[in-house]
Amino acid sequence: MIGLLLCAMNANEISPKANARLKRIKIVSRLVRYVCLALFFFSIIFSFCRSLYWSLPAWHTWAGVMLQIVLCAWYWKLAQLFHYYERGLIFTSETIRCIKILGLLCVINWMITSAWNTFARLFPPSPIPISTLPREVAGHTVKIVESSFRMGFFTFSYGGINLGMLLAGTVIILIAWIMDEGRKIQEEQELTV
Repeated sequence: MIGLLLCAMNANEISPKANARLKRIKIVSRLVRYVCLALFFFSIIFSFCRSLYWSLPAWHTWAGVMLQIVLCAWYWKLAQLFHYYERGLIFTSETIRCIKILGLLCVINWMITSAWNTFARLFPPSPIPISTLPREVAGHTVKIVESSFRMGFFTFSYGGINLGMLLAGTVIILIAWIMDEGRKIQEEQELTV
């Protein structure tokens, strides 16, 4: 009986190799989490400054705000995922839930971007009235260049619609589902031993 208890206790201990690997995971996860939090705060500051500079009451602005919210949520969830990894929680329901939410945020980003691009083709933004331009510019050709900071993984276009973010989100959700099923199988096996 005592021999069985000692064997069970040794099976639950972490080997020195595994402990070193876990320590490396924790260090890297902490660094990545700090980078994600920095990107999160940069994204919030960028959104705020952009909304102050381009305060146009149009659907273009609302779509941009929604994309910034999704981007902020992405960085926040990614930081949360690496926080779980830092704590040593690798294959738990919390980490898998974070991964699923990251996949859903990719799909939501794709939906907003696709709707935005469709509306932009159907209802292009109205040009800026000449009366609002400074006097020095009146009578000259003004070229307005719109630049934006966008998160991009890869592109896959079909019929003018970029399906890359939808594909990335779907793959992330599928990976999280497989991880969750594997976690459940492992829990069932541990209970039957």
